[in-house]
Amino acid sequence: MSLKKWKVLSVFAIFGISALLHFGYVWFPNFFTSLFFPVNESIWEHNKIIIGSFLIWTIIEKIYYKNYKNVLWSGFITSIICAILVMVIFTPIFSLILKTHDNMIVTFIVFLLAIAISQIISYKLLNEPSSKNLDYIAIIGFGLVIILNALLTYMPLHLGIFFDYNKKIFGLG
Repeated sequence: MSLKKWKVLSVFAIFGISALLHFGYVWFPNFFTSLFFPVNESIWEHNKIIIGSFLIWTIIEKIYYKNYKNVLWSGFITSIICAILVMVIFTPIFSLILKTHDNMIVTFIVFLLAIAISQIISYKLLNEPSSKNLDYIAIIGFGLVIILNALLTYMPLHLGIFFDYNKKIFGLG
């Protein structure tokens, strides 16, 4: 499969993986799953879905595209870009337009748009000259972001993006 077709497939695959990861903590509520899956409906907790789905897809991509040397780097950078895009686009819409009421259609459109933009960037990154060092940085980066998200589940900042407006809680409450 060509890389362009793979990247189109990637948008829908990452979205599908995200849908599954969204319910990880709900299905298996315990300390371990709270580290990797969202424990509430705050915007910040959903970064776990983004990072996790991109990490899973990056591993699949690394296996499928053995000849590309910077697959891990591309996956890491684009997961961060996607998370930033979701927060930058969705937060003002959620706060100002939706008045903190969830709208699944808007949420899905923003998320799909952010994934699509990140996959366009991924395509460009995969066609750049590669360096093995970048993949090592990506592995460390993924680990640090997962640790940061886990810490902020138990020590959330008292900001709107950490607040679950449905349950009226920060983190696990």
